[in-house]
Amino acid sequence: MMSLTKWLSATMAIVLWVGNAAAADTVAVGKVKSINADNKTFILTDAADKEQTFKLGDALVVNRAGKEGKSDLKSGDAINVCYDKGTFTKTAHYILVQEGTSKNSALVRGNVKGYDAGKKELTFTNEVKTDATYSMGEATVRFNMENAKIDNVTIGDHALLIVDMVEGTPTLRSVMVDRAK
Repeated sequence: MMSLTKWLSATMAIVLWVGNAAAADTVAVGKVKSINADNKTFILTDAADKEQTFKLGDALVVNRAGKEGKSDLKSGDAINVCYDKGTFTKTAHYILVQEGTSKNSALVRGNVKGYDAGKKELTFTNEVKTDATYSMGEATVRFNMENAKIDNVTIGDHALLIVDMVEGTPTLRSVMVDRAK
């Protein structure tokens, strides 16, 4: 029979493992149904009419038509939201409103697989483990939301991309790498 100490230790290890796995960032797509400013939350309705509630993170960035701010979210907005799954609460930290210059844009979350400086191409593995190669073109690069250069990107960096889909061709607009400070 397993002792209480061993049982509690095993249970805590499982809880910590599940908590860490659930805390990974991901992206959701849909329309803002409503916003509750008092509770700092909003409800997103996805394409399948499923509703999800998100907390507005303290360091939230809302990108509307290429301009970033803190609180420019409105009911009815078509959005992509990058959020921390958390254990009990989904916390939004980057929202891309799909209008104006961002109408055909999407957020893509994953890891940098490589960078070919000669071709100026970034290879990226998304959340579902699919690889894609993007031309850097005029794309901006940021580390922890500070302007940077693509030369600082390393294989395995966690990143959030803004990708435009114009006429079926993906064009990289922004690479946002988050590293622990």
